[in-house]
Amino acid sequence: MKIAVVSDIHSNLVALDAVHEAVNRLGADSIYFVGDAVGYGPDPNPCTRWVMDNAEVFVAGNHDAAAVGLTDPESFNSYAREAILWNAQQLKPETSDFLSSLPLVEERDGITLVHASPRLPDAWEYIFTLWDAEVNFSYFEGPICFVGHSHQPVMVSMDVNGAVSVVPGDSLIIEDGFRYLINVGSVGQPRDGNPAACFGLLDRDAGAFSIQRVEYDVPATQEKMLKAGLPQPLADRLSEGR
Repeated sequence: MKIAVVSDIHSNLVALDAVHEAVNRLGADSIYFVGDAVGYGPDPNPCTRWVMDNAEVFVAGNHDAAAVGLTDPESFNSYAREAILWNAQQLKPETSDFLSSLPLVEERDGITLVHASPRLPDAWEYIFTLWDAEVNFSYFEGPICFVGHSHQPVMVSMDVNGAVSVVPGDSLIIEDGFRYLINVGSVGQPRDGNPAACFGLLDRDAGAFSIQRVEYDVPATQEKMLKAGLPQPLADRLSEGR
């Protein structure tokens, strides 16, 4: 069984369409969504609709929560706040209802999904350091936890002796007795210096996980953002993957 793990779409339908094609090409049997369908970009309704129609398991992100009044957008930086308020104004009733219903944490067959951190799911804290990761291993029980939020893909393992380390490269073989905390990056606004859309692929039969990158038409999204009146810096950053 292959599971595509998708996070941080951020209303970028052009990137999402490219990821959808890749997910189908890779033969994924299921899609898990790790939060933030909306925010930053110009297409909140169709991006949320895609999650509703395609994801088997899903959790809320901080932008999803802010768009429906469950998190205060005043905690966002000025550009993010302007974009989420614009996104909120565009939401159709069914979109708003779905985003309002999203859980903070989900577990399925030994896999935990949470947007920011299993330690404090509703605080929207970031896992940036190895110490952050080590602390968070104590807050989920299964062998794998998928997160998003930072828009930076990274794989962290804990071995049978409790030693925590970053797994180099963009793939890993799942080892017996090991546990994994994995950030699957961002579909709609990567921040690791690579503008290509990013998602994860878990192959449960092969016991393997990999980070996948997909090129998409960045200028098309930028044009749509500027036409909608969204902040120029949010459009510019897509070209740089930051």
